Amino acid sequence: MKTELELNEMILGITNKIREANPEILKKLNEMPITVPYKENPEITVETLTTYYDSLVVILDEFVKGTENKNLNQVDYVPAAEIIAMELDNSYQNLKIEINNCTISYYDAGEGEIPVIFLHGFPFDKSMWKGQLDKLKSLIRVIAYDIRGFGESTDEYTPLSIDLFSEDVVSFMDKLKIEKAIICGLSMGGYIALNVMKRYPQRFEALILCDTQCIADTDAVKENRYKTLDQIKLNGIADFGEKFSKSVFHRDSLVNKIEVYENLRSVVFANSIDIITNGLKALAERSENCSGLNAIRIPTLIICGKEDEVTPVVQSEFMHEHIEGSTLRIIDNAGHVSNLEQPKEFNKYLLEFLNSLNAVNIIT
Repeated sequence: MKTELELNEMILGITNKIREANPEILKKLNEMPITVPYKENPEITVETLTTYYDSLVVILDEFVKGTENKNLNQVDYVPAAEIIAMELDNSYQNLKIEINNCTISYYDAGEGEIPVIFLHGFPFDKSMWKGQLDKLKSLIRVIAYDIRGFGESTDEYTPLSIDLFSEDVVSFMDKLKIEKAIICGLSMGGYIALNVMKRYPQRFEALILCDTQCIADTDAVKENRYKTLDQIKLNGIADFGEKFSKSVFHRDSLVNKIEVYENLRSVVFANSIDIITNGLKALAERSENCSGLNAIRIPTLIICGKEDEVTPVVQSEFMHEHIEGSTLRIIDNAGHVSNLEQPKEFNKYLLEFLNSLNAVNIIT
């Protein structure tokens, strides 16, 4: 009997085979109204994964044989009792792979030679990018993954660092046989993006920095992080979770976008004390990346909420001034999570930037 991880590896393998050898099938796969199900804490059974994998084998086999594949438009591969209902626009393959002694959970949708890889902020997970994946998946391959220890990715106890997260990005790309990518990071995801760009510049086609900064923590900020860490160890994450969840939103969002706020708040509170404290240490001990900005020679988009109090606009302006040829977009009525608060405007800037790249095989 195959394990869940082994089956997800098999699904990844056959999906990559289809993408490389028979990309014309991908459109059919994307039209299937069921796939590996995802919701908060989903129960994904080995039987479901086995049946889904078997359906991919059948599709590929029948296509290669040149037979009329009526099954491509059928939805009865997976028994209804095993499927968790979900909206089509939020249905992704929720896959898992093993890298660097941890299991990484990720979404993978759409097609294209050079994918966009989305990195979430602290202490969030890959679900914060659903609005961008929904918008882009018909145009380009999009991937969002849970950073080690967060969301459904494992490893809450290894000492964390931005360097380690960066190594994970490259290992993740290697495992998926992605030679080059467009990397997009928000907040902590932006720290990782800048770090990995500095160390592995040849692996990236373009850079998108969202509500982030290049500076390291000042002594005062670092001291406050460690005070917060001590308070969490003593009293739990309730007080931290409430304050932090509110701090990342514009005041209007807390009144007019309650559902968005509550969704992100639930993600924050889903984290264990261990991952919150380890994550705070990683943020406190990170190195600055400002000195390397002038070495960035790829197209760069910088987006920031106008009322971002966590990584203020002045930090985005500094990066814009020091990254040659970069584009800066400021979003009104948005705080630190501008992609969630103003998704329409955020996606507009994202699409404009992607369409400006001189790589017609990325978006057609």
